[in-house]
Amino acid sequence: MNNSAQLCEPMEQEPGAKRRTVVGPWKDVKEFRNVYEFLFDEDTDVDQQKRGLSQINVWSLRRSTQCPAGVLATTALLEVQHLDKAEGQQASSESVLQTLYASAFTRFFNFMSSTMQTHNMRTMYDTARMLGLPSFVVDLRHICAHGQVLPPIDMLRTSVSYCLNWLRNYYWSPQLESMCDVEASKIRRKDKTLFEENITKLFVIYDAALECYCKGAHNMKSGKRHISGKRLAQLRVYYAESKLTSLKDTLELVVKEIIALVHREIGIKDMSEIFIEALFKMKYFFNIGESHSSGEPLEFLIAATQSFFRMLAVYGFIEDVFYSFIELAENTSALEQRRTGASFWAVRIAAGFVAFRKCKQMYKAELDENPNTTDFDFTCLNQENISKKMRRHLIYAGVDLKCTPIFGDSMRRPWVWVVERSFVEQKLRDINQYNAPIIKSILPLVEPPLTTSEIRGISLLIDAYFGKRVGLKKNAAKQTNEDETIHTAAELLQALEKENSTHEKMDCEVTEQVVNDKEQYGIWTIEKNDELINWTVCPLGRLPWE
Repeated sequence: MNNSAQLCEPMEQEPGAKRRTVVGPWKDVKEFRNVYEFLFDEDTDVDQQKRGLSQINVWSLRRSTQCPAGVLATTALLEVQHLDKAEGQQASSESVLQTLYASAFTRFFNFMSSTMQTHNMRTMYDTARMLGLPSFVVDLRHICAHGQVLPPIDMLRTSVSYCLNWLRNYYWSPQLESMCDVEASKIRRKDKTLFEENITKLFVIYDAALECYCKGAHNMKSGKRHISGKRLAQLRVYYAESKLTSLKDTLELVVKEIIALVHREIGIKDMSEIFIEALFKMKYFFNIGESHSSGEPLEFLIAATQSFFRMLAVYGFIEDVFYSFIELAENTSALEQRRTGASFWAVRIAAGFVAFRKCKQMYKAELDENPNTTDFDFTCLNQENISKKMRRHLIYAGVDLKCTPIFGDSMRRPWVWVVERSFVEQKLRDINQYNAPIIKSILPLVEPPLTTSEIRGISLLIDAYFGKRVGLKKNAAKQTNEDETIHTAAELLQALEKENSTHEKMDCEVTEQVVNDKEQYGIWTIEKNDELINWTVCPLGRLPWE
């Protein structure tokens, strides 16, 4: 299938009933028209009809039981007609054909009556009348399904031909006239759209409460000084309707409602993408990176967001969120503030991955030492109160519990998170100031594992790389077009004399020659002069003969 889908209007419904748009199993209108012509064209034959039925089988594979009832009913009738027309070894006896016709006719009526199901009880005659079928079809269906003697073969043949013609006029032709091609990306289920609206609203409230709380407010009365506009209005309404007394309780309640919403709509396809898209609409959440990049303590912030990260782990969103943060940090089109925030939170999540891995390593070491060690579930790390045994493992592993998001396995999606070396190599090739901290944070997770010295060496190289670049940028910023001075080695010597008061003052003027012997001044070496070359008056970075 391609990236387009087919939308079509349904068959005629009860007066006053709403018309709805549905997705069909065919790739586009052209494919549907081809099948229609194979089945019902004036000069069609058995071979062409079989080609049409083969395509219908493909539709059935695409949508299984969701294939339209009109299509399934057509298939049932045509297949028995083809068996009736078969010759030679494939030919069937009249009694067998009677049974096949009766079964196909019963299936036809059952398929079509299923399209008219409502909560109101109605007879088969009412259903047939609403479908536009004559009453004899109901009588014939009853005899085929429950009669002691099946109707004559000629009656069954005539009835099936009539029903095929009815299907053409009732289902196939109206569908072909009303359907149109649309992009699959524009098709949204109602429950999917409603979930997106609800999850986005909860994230906006969480973001507003987090901003107030992190800025020192404890309740709504003091928090309203820190936000304004629509965010303030939504938070105030939620705060009042939920009868909350503190912003800390607000954060916890929003997370619980997000968990309940995700659990209720867990069957929605691409839920992770919708979840992350809603998460990215938060504003303050991504502004935190700038305020904490200066080295402010993390204890308060981690405590405020701990339940949030545990919720991500419970439903298996944590990895997708982490990679999304990396993509945002590397997105050159994104705002610098958001890239900084994404980098900050990705580093925090990576710290949680490292803590989880260390905890498992400690447990494995304990298990190797004592095979009778009691097993325990790592999903308990997602609970508010961590067990003493788990806490002991984390502490022995050197994890700072106050500054690290602690989360564990997901019941839906257990994981052991590792990073391949090729991934790190790729990121190092595209390194920038935003993803550099992330690369450093995932080095302990690399497989095959890096040694401690390798991790330290790579981290130092990253720091040195950006330290050098920053220094060059700062120096370049200080230069102006007015400064066109060419500096010589003699001027460098004078500068070194002034900066190093512990050295003896050198008797050297700008126009004087340096002593003949080589002398070392830091990284600079003064070469011996000769009759042709005076190095002291040569511009730095140039040769005298240039």
